[in-house]
Amino acid sequence: MLQALTEWAAGRWAGNTARAVAESAFFLLFAATSLLLLLPGRDTLRRGAALRPHALLSLLVAIAFAALFVCQMRWQLLGSRNADLMRFMSRHNTRAAALVRRGAILDRNGSPLALNDEGASGRSRRRYPLGAKAAHVVGYFDPRFGLAGVEKAADATLSGFDAGEATRGGLGQLGRSLVVGQPATGGDVRLSLDARLQEAAADAMGGRRGAVVALDPATGEILALFSAPGFDPGKLDGFHGDDEAAPFLNRAIQGRYPAGSTFKVFMALMAADTETAPVLDCPAGGFRAVGGEPPIRDSEYYAMRRDGKVWRGFGMIGLKDALVHSSNVYFAQLGLRIPAATFNAYVGRLGVNGPVTLLDVAGGALVAPAGSVPHIEGADRGARAQLAIGQGRMAVSPLDVAMWTAAVANGGVLQSPRLEPDAPAGKYPSARLASRGAAETVGAMMRLAVTEGTGRGGGLPPELGVCGKTGTAQNPRGDDHSWFTCFCADASPRLVVTVLVENGGFGARNALPVAARILREAERPGIVRPRGGSRERGAK
Repeated sequence: MLQALTEWAAGRWAGNTARAVAESAFFLLFAATSLLLLLPGRDTLRRGAALRPHALLSLLVAIAFAALFVCQMRWQLLGSRNADLMRFMSRHNTRAAALVRRGAILDRNGSPLALNDEGASGRSRRRYPLGAKAAHVVGYFDPRFGLAGVEKAADATLSGFDAGEATRGGLGQLGRSLVVGQPATGGDVRLSLDARLQEAAADAMGGRRGAVVALDPATGEILALFSAPGFDPGKLDGFHGDDEAAPFLNRAIQGRYPAGSTFKVFMALMAADTETAPVLDCPAGGFRAVGGEPPIRDSEYYAMRRDGKVWRGFGMIGLKDALVHSSNVYFAQLGLRIPAATFNAYVGRLGVNGPVTLLDVAGGALVAPAGSVPHIEGADRGARAQLAIGQGRMAVSPLDVAMWTAAVANGGVLQSPRLEPDAPAGKYPSARLASRGAAETVGAMMRLAVTEGTGRGGGLPPELGVCGKTGTAQNPRGDDHSWFTCFCADASPRLVVTVLVENGGFGARNALPVAARILREAERPGIVRPRGGSRERGAK
């Protein structure tokens, strides 16, 4: 019904000027003739005779047509001044939408991620060259299903309705288009995404359920933001997604998972920055934060028990060996050594508990929702120990994990992640999470983690100097989730790649090979180059 009404309202005036004038004259002539013919004469009125019922009905019809004429003239003359009305008409009215040449969404190199195709009838349809590979971030523009993703956030610019255009008559342009049939033109929106890396992330995931985030830690620019399973934004009418698989959920920014051992990177950064890096005993029997609760043990204990062997524990180790070998026993104890107030302060500085604006354009924004790393109290020993190993009541997204990885890669400074390339200084905030010395210390530990520790033998490109951390997050509703987060220390840029594979088990088994393939594919077109080679990122 709504579609039919909007089609009629805009369609009456979507022809040409001559038609509009002719219809206006018809309405006036009809109303005037009805009044002259149907009103009683002077003699009838002098005698006080009542209007006949059918004459009264005809008079009401004439008045209704006159009111309709006034409404339509108001739409024609003043409707284009109402931004909300014009946006509504362009979204929900196929004829009005056809009279707007919607701008394209481009990647950082100018490759189209969304554009209009002109059909034989002269009407345009929205086309998405990467299909499901970029669906969650690019979104969709559809008369039936509305808007999502960047299509929604940047709608004011893409449709030509931004505030600047409104003051210069941009809305009037579309209003005139509905009368004379000449298309209005929206503006293009360029993103920091690299279509080549976006495709590489999708291909590397190989149908697995999960997400990939790749960004430049020095600028915060997001080069890939992939989520699976997905959908084809150009074929929504025929799409029947599995509700359980949640194909419309952008797992990269909206998914919520325990961080598992990837959170140990943040814990190590905080420990190095506060010079809280004790040597602790990590026995085979594990560590009990609270009496009566099961002990926290290292994964080696369970792996060796499955093989019929006995785990002897790590013994006395420091922060470096604990991160390299991902010791739960060490980090659980470290979580109790770091004061609760210090932990809460560093989490607040990280910003994970608040929304993150990824794209801020005229008329809209794309915002990643807040994650959750709970505020802890000093007496809550059990919660503090669990959080220190990335478990408990924590719920974060792959973007959150990429953020604290990027802080290590960028000398302790966290640049707010964004989808806008070449943004003005200060538009997207940055914060110092830790000292440069602390970041370099943790980066060196992450390098050892992939050469000697849990990530060894993963096929990562050696020439890029990859520093990484595996993670296996316990999942109360199924198999463990698989994590791997890393950055390239010996490359330009110092690309950060974070991979989550839902129910993938050990991080080294599933998530790490995905990251390794993405990095190898990123080297081919020169998206990332070993340090010393020329930096070639494409046109900006």
